[in-house]
Parts: sequence; C-alpha cells; structure tokens
Amino acid sequence: MSSRSIFSRSIFSHPSFSHIHPILLSFFLAFALAFVQIPANISLAKTNPPSTETDLPETTPPEASSTSPKIYIAFHWHMHQPIYWPYESVVQTENRGSYSFSLREVHTSRSGAYTTWPANAVQAGINAGFDHFGAQVSFSGSLIENLQAAQNAGWGFGNWTSPWNGVINQTTSLGNRRMEMTGFGYHHPLMPLTDTKDIRKQVQWHKEIMGTTFAGSYSKGIFPPETAFSTRIIPALVEEGFEWVIVDNLHFERAAEGAPVGDQSSVKRPNKADIRNPNPGDWVQLNGLWAPMPVSAQWGHQPKYVSFTDPETGEKSSIIAVPASRYLGNEDGRGGFGALQYDAVMSQLESYNTDPDHPILLVLHHDGDNHGGGSDSYYNSNFQAMISWLQQNSHRFEVTTIQDYLEMFPPDPTDEIHIQDGSWLGADGGDPEFKKWLGDEGSFPGAAGPYSPDQNSWGVITAAKNFVETADQINPNHSSTEQGWKYFLNGQASDYWYWDGTEMWDSHPARASNLAINEVQSLVSTGQDQTGPSMFVPQRTPYNPGAIEWDGEGVMPSDVDIWTYVFDVNGVVDVTLYYRVSDNQTVNSDHLTYAGGASVGEWTAVAMQANTIPSITNPQPLYKADEYRVTLTGLENQMVDYFVEAKDELGNTSRSIIQHVWIGNGNNGGGGGGGTDPNGPVSWSPENPSVNDMITLTITNADGPGNLHWGVNTWSQPDESYWPENSFLFQGNGPAIQTPMELIGTDTLQIQLGPFNDTAQDVSNISFVISYQNGNWDNNSGNDYFITLSDEPPVEEIEVAQNYNLGWNLVSLPGTVNHTTFTELFPTAISGTLYSFDGGYQAQETLVPGTGYWVNLTTADEVTFTITPDGSQLEIPLTAGWNLISGGSSVGTILDPDDIITPGTLYEFDGVYQTATELTPGKGYWISAELPGTIVIQMD
Repeated sequence: MSSRSIFSRSIFSHPSFSHIHPILLSFFLAFALAFVQIPANISLAKTNPPSTETDLPETTPPEASSTSPKIYIAFHWHMHQPIYWPYESVVQTENRGSYSFSLREVHTSRSGAYTTWPANAVQAGINAGFDHFGAQVSFSGSLIENLQAAQNAGWGFGNWTSPWNGVINQTTSLGNRRMEMTGFGYHHPLMPLTDTKDIRKQVQWHKEIMGTTFAGSYSKGIFPPETAFSTRIIPALVEEGFEWVIVDNLHFERAAEGAPVGDQSSVKRPNKADIRNPNPGDWVQLNGLWAPMPVSAQWGHQPKYVSFTDPETGEKSSIIAVPASRYLGNEDGRGGFGALQYDAVMSQLESYNTDPDHPILLVLHHDGDNHGGGSDSYYNSNFQAMISWLQQNSHRFEVTTIQDYLEMFPPDPTDEIHIQDGSWLGADGGDPEFKKWLGDEGSFPGAAGPYSPDQNSWGVITAAKNFVETADQINPNHSSTEQGWKYFLNGQASDYWYWDGTEMWDSHPARASNLAINEVQSLVSTGQDQTGPSMFVPQRTPYNPGAIEWDGEGVMPSDVDIWTYVFDVNGVVDVTLYYRVSDNQTVNSDHLTYAGGASVGEWTAVAMQANTIPSITNPQPLYKADEYRVTLTGLENQMVDYFVEAKDELGNTSRSIIQHVWIGNGNNGGGGGGGTDPNGPVSWSPENPSVNDMITLTITNADGPGNLHWGVNTWSQPDESYWPENSFLFQGNGPAIQTPMELIGTDTLQIQLGPFNDTAQDVSNISFVISYQNGNWDNNSGNDYFITLSDEPPVEEIEVAQNYNLGWNLVSLPGTVNHTTFTELFPTAISGTLYSFDGGYQAQETLVPGTGYWVNLTTADEVTFTITPDGSQLEIPLTAGWNLISGGSSVGTILDPDDIITPGTLYEFDGVYQTATELTPGKGYWISAELPGTIVIQMD
C-alpha cells in the first residue's frame, strides 16, 4: 500500500520512532545545521504539548432526497499484540531485554485504546439516541494474555475489561450487542496460508479466552487477521459457526469484469480464472482522499454470499462476505472524523445508493490501537464531532452494527459472487499471493543461494505441523499434544513474517516449531502413524503466466512453476502434480471437484522434484520440509486446474485443494475473445483528465494498423458530438464506436478524444480496447482499459513570485511545475546545496510540493514560479520530531486534525529564525510534531 497506510503493526516503539530528548535534539539540529553551513541561531527545543484538542471544521452537507435510502456506516477496530518470544509472557521477555525497544511502553502507550476509549466512543453514540449505533472490535488471544500479564506485573491495566463489558452488555434496538467482539484467530495467523484444522484450532482457542474475558456469547462474525481472505478458508469458518466475514472490498471488485486494474492500484492484475463476477457498471473515482483507482460505488459496498466447494464431495459451504471499504477505512484510520472528510467523500456515493433492500454499507476497518485510529482524539473529540455530524444528517447516514445491518437487509442467498484472494491495503496492497508473508527469494547473508525468510518459515511450520497432527491423531487428549498445539499455533503468528530482517522475528517460527516438536516427538514414536504428509498451499510463478501482471513489466512467460512444501515424520516417497485443461473462458462447477465434468479434460500427472533449502535462522529448525517444484510448459490460452498429492512411507496420502489459473500465450495479455496485447504500454495524456481536456491516447509496439473500440460511462454509446472523424457504430448498431487510429511509423498508434463536456451527454469515464486490422484485439487481459474523467474545469497556470536573500534560504515548490530541478528554478543557487530533512539532511536535485528545503543562493533574487495550483488543501505527512515543510500555491494555514503538532514550533527563516503563523508560497518552514501523522495546509 501507499505510504498513507494506517494498518501499521502494533510494534512501533523502536527507537527510531521514539521521542528524542529535547536537549539532544537541539544539539543534533545545531550540529547538522552547522555541518552544511546552514544558519542555526535559534533553539529548536520542544515545547509543552497542547492541552486541548484542535477544533474540527464544521461541514454544511447538501440535502439528500428524503426518498433515498440511507448510507450505513460501521466501524471495525483491530486490537493486537503478539507473543513476543515463543512462548514467554510479555513481562518475562521485557525483563530479559530481548528487544531493542520497551515492550512495556508498547503496551502502556496504548492503554486508552485497550481500556476506556473505544467504550467511550460507543457510549457517546448510545447517549445520542441512535438505535443501531455500535462498533466491531477484534481482540487477539495473545493481546489478552499480554494485558493479563501486564496487569499482574503492575504495569497498569487494573480491571481493564470493565469498560468493555459495560458497553458489550448494552444492546441495539434489534437486541444485538453495541460492542461486537468479533471472532478472530488466537495468534493472528494468516488463515489463507494455513489449513482448515489449524484455522479451527485458532478460533476454538480464541472462543475459550474470549469467553473468560468478555461478557456475552461468541460473535456470529469474524475479522480474519490481516483481513486476509480466500474462499478456501470458508469451510473452517462455517464449521466454527460463523455467518459472516469481513473482507476488503478490493477483492470483490478485482473478481468483476471491467474492474480498473492499473499499476496505480498497487496490486498486480487479477488472473482471468478469478474474474467470475459481471461488471457492476457503477465505477466511480472518489475524490478528497487517497483512492488511486475507481471503486464500485454500490455493488462493492453490499454484503454478498460467497462459497467454497469441497473438491472431494462437491459439498458447498457458504458465508456472507461483508465488504470493508478499503480507501475510506484507510483514511478513517489516520484520525477519524476530520482525517476522513465523511460528508465530502461519502456524498459521492449517494447517487448510486439505489437499492433500498440492500443499501450501501461502508465498513471503516483499521487498527484501533495504533496512532491515528488508536489515538485519544480519534475515539473522543473527533468521534464526538462525527456524532454531531450524524445528528445533523440522520436522514442521509446512519451508524450501525454489522449484525443489525444484516438483520435489516439480509443479502439474497442466490446473489453469490466470487472473491479474489488478498488482504488489507497496507502491507502489500492486497496482493493475491500474500507477498508480505510470502516474499520472493533474494540474496541474504548466510544463505547458500536464493533464499526467502518468509518461504523458509513456511517450510519450518509445515514440518512442525506434521509432528503435531500425528500426535493429535495418536492421542488428541494427551497433555503433550495440547502443548504441541499451543507452541505450533503460536508459530503461525503473522507478525513473525511481517517484520522481515528486523530484531529476531524471522527466527520465531523456527523457535516455536522446535518447542512443538520437542513436546510431541516422543508421543509420535509410540503410536501408529495414520496421518498423511503435511503440505503448504501450492504456489505458482508467475501468477499470470502468459499474461500481464504489471504494465511496467510487460507479458509474463507462459511456462509456469508450481511449488509447495511437503513433510512427513515417516518420510515422503512421492509428490505429484495433477493438472487438467479446458478451453472455458471462466471457471464453472466442473472445475471445482476432482471428478470434474464434461467441460474439463482428464487429469495429467507430473512428478514434482524435491529441493532441500537450508535454513539460516537462529536457532536452526529441528526439521524443515523440502520444497517440491515442477514446471508446466506448452500450455497456452487455456484454463488449467491443478492440485498436489503426496504419499508417505506408510502409504498415507494427502491432497491439496484444486486451484485454477488461466495461462495466456506468452505474447499477449490473455484476454477474453482470443484478443492479443500489443506487447507494449497503453498510455494517455493528461494522465488524470477532466471532461474539458483533449485526451491523446498512444499505443506503442502496436500490432499494425487498428481502430479504437470505445464507449463512455462503462460501454454506453457516446453522443455523436464526441465522435472523431471517420468513426462508426460497431457492427452497425453499437453501442461501441470504432474509430481509426493514426499509425505513426511502424508500431505506434495514436488518437485524440474529447473534450467530453457537451451538455447533450454527461461523461464520467471512457472504456476502450484496441481492434487491429489483422483480427487481433488488445482488451487488457479481459479487463478492458478505463479512463476516469473528473468534472472539474481545467486549472489555469498562474505565476507566483517570491523574494530570496543572499546565502541560505528555506524554500519550497508552491505547486506543480514542468521542471523541478533546483538549478533551473534557482539559477543563482550553488550546485549541491539543496537539502531536505528526514531525521538528517539529504542532498537533493529536485523539489516536490509539500516539502521544505535549504538552498544557498549567490545573490538576492526574486524567483517567479509558473505553476498549476494543487487545490485548496495540501496534505503533508509528518514524522515525530522536526520536519521541513512547505505551503501551497497561496497563503495557507495549518489544520491539525490528529493533534500532533507541538505548539509554537512553526519557524520561518529570513536571515534569522522567526515564529510564523501562516505559510507563504515558495517558502519552507520548520515544524515539530509530537507524533507521526498528517497535517493539512488550508489555502486562502
């Protein structure tokens, strides 16, 4: 995800994030300033923190039609801390000084989030008289253990469950809990990379500790750790009694036809095997927040049924997937109301909210214990401001619990969709391969060859799993079996994969696995092994063989490697990949079972080869599974099903689930209809056009002469006023238009469209593919190309002048310019004297808006910037401590929605330092923040 992610993990107190003592900070700044000969004639020591919260601006939202359904809003706050050393209490680990930061501070700095703040927030909504008001909270079992240990050790947290239970015991008008403590996995496991039995154990242990900690019965819903979901986890969830699961709504959308899938989404393109949902046709580009791609306005914000079919029996397990609003949740997690401009953003969805039986539900999910979403202001002042806004807009918006919403607006069981694998926004963008927890191989000190710490950990976990499951098969009630499960499940904590290369995280799965194996090994040797080999979920490389994953990387090879880890306590004798092919363009019911059906072929068996990859963990694992791998070649433009079967020395057999992949032809995008890709990028200018722009569309490496095959408003017919010369209706009746493109040279096509501002037809987007004269098509891997248009008028360039002194100046870029090299902007600057500040000075060659810089000029001068203004607001991220920032294109003032700024620390420089109250275009400023977060520069 982008740097604006708020799903930061719960271990943030590394010294690089902690506060520096004011005297040391002043010394450091003075030393650094002197080092580059920058004036430092004022003390930049911290002042006392603010005593009151910053007031939030009021909004005056437009009135919605009284007949329109409301938009419903639900909150989910995630609370978690891991077992920091398998399997010690957090107090033991802290007392040993195991980490380079204080575990006590990690917990006590979040005491409000773990005790009273969430209860205060929900109680405020109850006191306001809202019938359905409440929130959802996920609490890991390991966090509960830590808080209990912290309480016993005198770290605080006395009677910490009382505020929670006080709200849990209150109910909505429908009789559901105001505070829904959702289901979870005890140790925060990445469920899609574990199997059904492990998931059920994690949930069962979570049920047990929740039942002894909090009031009420166990939830009907689950928030899967890391919001990581795959349909293959559905059987485990259903067997544990869950009726609904929270899923990041990107994965609804990525499985739909017509979904925008450009690189700016931060997620590789979906494989065609996952594109099984019809085009919802309600794509909208949200403004006023970080949302790099259009979203499905209504369809992508409605709970839907999803299912998984048992490949052996054909039995289907179904559950309701509740979509969490990816970009709105991300923004809310930066500080809540004020960080997320509720009215301005949510109102953009109102015109799409046309289904009163299933109105839009915006689930704002994020960490509830990290700064921003876990701050005092989030739960108190900002949350109260949100409640006041709700009171003014109760006919348009309503906060609800998820359980209340589902009872008021139950989804249609026949309205079943498919969901692509993936997790939340912040770690890997929601990658369908879970790359944050399954990183690719690289070069690592101590490794004999290509090595991945993440993959290594899964190999270690796979070996330990077979020991524990064999013990469970021999004597499930033995104390050693129970202890083995305890250590093994701890080893699945996703934190141990998340923090690659830091502290001792990469070795914790080996540490936990060794504990588990030592506990059960003697028991395993006493019984008859009837347990098949343990197997990691099979993976493939590339993910989109023969097609495009990233625009910038072009087409992937059609040969595909499939690999897994396999281990058995009595030795593995055979691992075989089975695959079958079909010409089907989508996955149907025949693909879902081993037995298959008329539309799929017979299984072909291919032996997989073992590869032993030594571990470089400390400690070394007692056992690690071998990697098994095979390459499929010669398959093109076909749907392929595959699974892995493994046998041990005793004849016990295990099978993986069936997986599906569309393999393209290696020369194209693998799109539907036999279409080909021009093997090169498709681009347009301007990159983010408005309806008033003339758009130049360019295709390089084109497959000869061709036509643009296009429509507007998701393939509606364009008004004739928008047709370029020589355009015609496709096949005589449309709705798509065919327009000849100009061939430049031998392999570049170009065309101009627009502007799209005729009153005869409002246009919000352009959909297109390329139709070549040789009969080939490029349809973006079956997803079509998509350009979103804003309805804002083009912004005219303006000139901004600023006077600078001889010598050192604090400067900035007041808007977007065509050139940003500092020697072009400041012709009298001394080469090599442009510096930014990020905890230390960094030499720069170019400037970016929002950042302040030092520059040394040889003469006093007036500089005139020709800029495109960047709007009325400029968001600037701050780190804890000192920051060099800028204003925008006009005089601006600072809004501090997260209450992070140290008062009185805004300084400008005019030969000497002076305190400032506003920001002038072209100048740079020092400012100090108590905590990391984001401020807003409001321009006049």
